[in-house]
Amino acid sequence: MRSFTLRLRWSWRDLRAHWVKVAAIALVIAIGTGAYAGLSSSATWRRLSNEASFGMLDMHDLRVRLSTGSLAEQGTLAGTAAGVEGGSSISAMEERLISPTQVDASSGDATILVPGVVVGTDLENGPAVDGFFVEAGAMPGPGTAGEAVAVLEHNFARYHELPPEGEIRVRGDRELAYTGQVLTPEFFIVTPEGQLFFSEASYAAVFTSLETAQDLAGTPGMVNDLVLTLETGADRDAMAARLEAAFEEAGIGATVSTRDEAAAYRLLTRDAENDQRFFNVFAVLIFAGAVGAAFNLITRLAEQQRREIGIAMSLGVRRSTIAVRPLLVGAQIALLGTVFGVGVGLLIGKAMASVFVEYLPLPVWDTSFQVGIFARAALIGFLIPFVATAIPVLRAVRMSPRAAIAPSYRSARGGWLSRSIRHYDLPGNTFAEIPVRNLTRNPRRTLLTVLGIGAAITVLVAILGMIDSFQASIDRAEAETLGSAPDRVVVDLDGFHPVGSPEVKAVGSAESVASIEATLRVGGVVRSADASLDVLIQLVDLEGGIWRPTITAGTADGRPGLVLTEAAAADLGVGVGDEVTLIHPLRSGGTTLELASTRLPVIATHPYPLRPVTYMDMSRAGLMGLEGLTNQVFALPAPGVSDDTVRRDLFGLEAVASVQPAAEGIRLVRDSLAQILEVLQVVAAFALVLALLIAFNSASIALEARSRDHATMFAFGVPIRTALRMAVVESLVVGVLATAAGVAVGAGVIWWALSSLLGDTMPDFAAPLHLDPATLAIAGVLGVAVVALAPLLTVRRMQRMDLPGTLRLVE
Repeated sequence: MRSFTLRLRWSWRDLRAHWVKVAAIALVIAIGTGAYAGLSSSATWRRLSNEASFGMLDMHDLRVRLSTGSLAEQGTLAGTAAGVEGGSSISAMEERLISPTQVDASSGDATILVPGVVVGTDLENGPAVDGFFVEAGAMPGPGTAGEAVAVLEHNFARYHELPPEGEIRVRGDRELAYTGQVLTPEFFIVTPEGQLFFSEASYAAVFTSLETAQDLAGTPGMVNDLVLTLETGADRDAMAARLEAAFEEAGIGATVSTRDEAAAYRLLTRDAENDQRFFNVFAVLIFAGAVGAAFNLITRLAEQQRREIGIAMSLGVRRSTIAVRPLLVGAQIALLGTVFGVGVGLLIGKAMASVFVEYLPLPVWDTSFQVGIFARAALIGFLIPFVATAIPVLRAVRMSPRAAIAPSYRSARGGWLSRSIRHYDLPGNTFAEIPVRNLTRNPRRTLLTVLGIGAAITVLVAILGMIDSFQASIDRAEAETLGSAPDRVVVDLDGFHPVGSPEVKAVGSAESVASIEATLRVGGVVRSADASLDVLIQLVDLEGGIWRPTITAGTADGRPGLVLTEAAAADLGVGVGDEVTLIHPLRSGGTTLELASTRLPVIATHPYPLRPVTYMDMSRAGLMGLEGLTNQVFALPAPGVSDDTVRRDLFGLEAVASVQPAAEGIRLVRDSLAQILEVLQVVAAFALVLALLIAFNSASIALEARSRDHATMFAFGVPIRTALRMAVVESLVVGVLATAAGVAVGAGVIWWALSSLLGDTMPDFAAPLHLDPATLAIAGVLGVAVVALAPLLTVRRMQRMDLPGTLRLVE
């Protein structure tokens, strides 16, 4: 026992002698294990929170939506659904009326005027499907079914810092009191159809009673939406197919979708799953880089004790006894790194959890400590450094005492690279050759250092590149939206109106409006031989209108045909000139639309990043039975008139559902996205620290390992700056190799994330790989400049070196 205590105290002496390197190695291990534990925990938190939140509010299993502009008498949708085969498996149903609106929540000097929807549901008792969770204020009291009272969607209210209760104005300049702010499953993430995600700043949902919604829309006794839940174990897909057949047989044009197709559900659940995969890549990269670096650094630290091991063997000490002391050092470093790792993991997890809770508000957030994840990371984080110590120690005790005592330059065998390079004369003098020969003398050590720094650069490039790719796509969306008419205002009407009707003329005759152009906007499906895609069809004047899409291939004119996004064409496997099948609404009555199928060619493509956005020429409205009708108007403001003035002027018109400047939605999405990307920036910060620690440790241990070399040179009059320059050159080569590898692998990670994960999470959004020059510059500065300059941190130790003590040898 006394012998073991002595060795333990001796190992503590070794730790104190190298405390800076030990602390840095422990932090490298901590970042690797902590990043893995923290990132894995955050994905688990999201999955648990999603399941609890959607289950708590009874999100719909199926949703039946009537075609744009189509209505049905109240009770018709529920009756048709209840009458299908297997209708007894329906556990709850809720008929709704959803109509577009303009929401004015302005107060004081703040102008808040955005498009949105009024959702009519059972406000008095609370919806049986897609329920409400009150975040602020309260639900309306009993007996308010027919009163003009509502609740606001919380994400919109939170973004604009609205009070818990107050008043808003909706379409037709009607006043509506709201009593609270609620979360509901369909709006956990605000993603309006045909718009970008995270649109809470520019889109408002107002929930009121079905009677009030019908009164606001001027459609008493009518509905256009049905949501329902099924009993546990019911076949959801089979029920969806039966519902589609039943509504088609009843002559009602309707689309039946499942919960998985709801944007908010897909984004949250699949995003959590993909986050797990995405974060796993980062966690593994950081962990592998940290473990490789720790393995390399601890190995080098242990190898420095080889001569002491040789001396002990020559004095007759048992080899097993000799091995205990350095193994204790490795165990203590591993333990220290594990303890630090738990702290780093908690720090990363807390930082990410705070971002998630702030920007993804859910009724339930489960951020409990994930014991299994942390235990797994801690175990690996302890074993790897211990093994890293054991390998060189066991190698040393197996040597003969003479070989172990010999100076490192005499015992170093080098590798094939070192042996090959000896046959060539390198450019420059001896001092120029030394850095290259140092690197090639032990390729394994050099490779581990490159991989450690390269892994950190990979994570940094991948994260910043993801941000670059999203920003570039939004920039492209903004440029395409503005196009030739950046000032235009998009006016949505409450339904289909004749182009020459008083309702449309009222928009054009407003004092703030210079000119208008009637357009149409309807939903549909495009099918090719290989795939199908839900689309949003915009009918505009493709030849001489106020605004036209940018054409990247083909020609957009008055010919019959579709203008698809580049991404949609690629997904469908078609090009310009190929024919596709368009399933579109066909007007069959004043308020009813059926679905029809037409073969049409693809006449052109455009670059908008949202796949569903599809264009046709306005002259082809007759294909849908909508010739001479419009439900959307482009308006150009009069000279010197602001967007707010146009919105104010048109807000009071009865037929106007919403008014929005073309670019406002994208600008607000850009602001929201910048906040969400803070999650990635947390990971990037730890990758940056990891690269710096590896670079510093590598330079510090290299200096100590070559202290006799440096002392010999200094004794012969070689200036310190020369030794420092050699160390900088050696680090520079490592930095260049690590940066090149990190940028290449990082680009691969981005491509994989955008093509695989993003395609699954946000199938409607196309974000091609884009690396901004600033990202490459940051990678270069970190991977080359910072790593190359790391040896400068050792200059003070060079200046204070004890030459006689360093040169003294025991032979």
